[in-house]
Amino acid sequence: MDPIQVWNAIKDLLHDDVIGEFAFSTYVDSLTPVAISADENNTTVLQLTTSQEEVAKEWQNSNSLYYSKFVPAAMTATLTLYGQPQFVKPLVTYTKPQPVKTDFPITQTVEQGEGELPTNASTFITKATLNPEFRFDTFVSSDENREAYSVAQAVADNPGTQWNPLLIYGGVGLGKTHLMQAIGNAVLARQANAKVKFITTEDFINDFTEALRRGPKATEAFKREYRSTDLLMVDDVQFLSGKEKIQEEFFNTFNAITRENNQIVLTSDKLPKEIPGLEMRLVTRFGQGYSANITKPDLPTRVAILRNKSDQEGLNIPNDVIDEIAAAVDTNVRDLEGVFNQVVGKMRFSNAPITVDTARSILETMNFKRQRAITIPIIQDIVARYYDVTVSDINGKKRNKEIVVPRQVAMYLAREMTQDSLPQIGRAFGGKDHTTVMHSTEKIEKILGEDITLEHQVQEIRERLKE
Repeated sequence: MDPIQVWNAIKDLLHDDVIGEFAFSTYVDSLTPVAISADENNTTVLQLTTSQEEVAKEWQNSNSLYYSKFVPAAMTATLTLYGQPQFVKPLVTYTKPQPVKTDFPITQTVEQGEGELPTNASTFITKATLNPEFRFDTFVSSDENREAYSVAQAVADNPGTQWNPLLIYGGVGLGKTHLMQAIGNAVLARQANAKVKFITTEDFINDFTEALRRGPKATEAFKREYRSTDLLMVDDVQFLSGKEKIQEEFFNTFNAITRENNQIVLTSDKLPKEIPGLEMRLVTRFGQGYSANITKPDLPTRVAILRNKSDQEGLNIPNDVIDEIAAAVDTNVRDLEGVFNQVVGKMRFSNAPITVDTARSILETMNFKRQRAITIPIIQDIVARYYDVTVSDINGKKRNKEIVVPRQVAMYLAREMTQDSLPQIGRAFGGKDHTTVMHSTEKIEKILGEDITLEHQVQEIRERLKE
C-alpha cells in the first residue's frame, strides 16, 4: 500500500468528521505520511510525523477523538482503494522542525527582487482536480432537491448567463460538492479547453497567503490565475467568516470573474446572511444569482441511493437489508454510503449471508439504529401538549407570548430534527413565509444560550420526540 495514497483517502473521510476547520488543519492535515509497516502483532500501521509535540501526544492517546475516527475511516479508505477493508492503526511521532533549505537560487535581478521567492503561479497555487464520479447521472435527487439539481444543470448548459453565482447550501454530507463538481465535469465534457477551477475556501486562503508571502509579483500571478477562470467553483465559503483581508481579495476576484460573464459556483452550510462575520458586500454578491438548498434525503431517496450503489458494485443486496439501512441512517449521504461500504465488506469477506440482523449488527457498531420518523405534525403535537396549547394556536396568527414561544420552539425543532426546507416548514405552520421561520429559529438559538429554563424545556421536548 502507498502511504501517501492511503493517508490522502483517510484525510478526505476525516475532513467532515472532525469538528471545526481549525481542528482538522491542526490535528489531521498537518501530518505527513512516512511509511506503512506491521507491528509485533502483525497489525498494519500507518506511520505519520508532525512538527507539533501536542499533536503527537493527542494521536498517541488511543481514546482520543482523532484516533477513534481514524480506524473506521481507514477501513473505508482501504476498501475503496483496494477492494478489501483493512484494519490500520495510526502511529504519529514528533519530529523536531529542521531549517528548510531552498533548492532555487535567490538573486537580485530586474524580474526578481532580493530575497523574493519564485512568482510563477504553478509553484504555489493549489492544483485541485475534479472527481470523475461526481456527475449529474450519478447524483440521486429527491423531490425536494430537484430544484437544486435542475438549476445546476442549467448553469452547466449555459455558464455565466442567468444564475451567477450559483450558491448551493445545506448540511454536511448531503451532496453539495458532488453537484458542484458535476457542473465542472459537464462543462469540460462539452468544452475540454475551458479553464475550470475547483478549490476549497481553505485552498483560496492558503494560496493568497502564500502569494503575499512571496511578494508583489506572486500576488499578481495569483490574481491572474484566479481571475482568468471560465468557471470557478469554491467549496465551503462559510470559512471566509471573520477574515477581512481574505474577504476583500475574494470580493475583487468575484467581481473580475462575473464582469467577464464567467461563472462562479459556491457551496456553504448556510445562507450568506446567516454566516457570521461575512461582509455585507459579499452577502449581497452571493445572493445576486441563485441560492439552491440541498436537504437531507428522504426515505425513498435513501433507498434509491443504496440501490444505485448496489447496482454500480454489481451486488445483489436484499431489499429488506437496503430498507433497514435506509430507515436507520437518516443523517446524510456520506453516513449512508459509509454503512453501505461496511455491508459490502461483510458480503465480500465473510461466508455469512447478509440479512437484516447482519445489517442491524453493523448499524449498532456504527451507532445507528432504526428510529421513528420525526415529522412536523408530530413536533407540533408534542410541543402543543408540552405548553398546554393547541396545534391550531401554533399554526395560527396569535401574537401573545403564551403562543409565540411554543410556535418558535416548534419551528426551531422542525428545522433541527426534520429534513424539511425553510419554505416547507413555513407552509406547515399555517402558510408562513420562510423568513419568519428563519427569524424564529435564530431567536430561539440566541435565547437558548441565555435562558436555562427554555434550554431545559427544549431538551425535554427533544427526548419526548425520540421516545
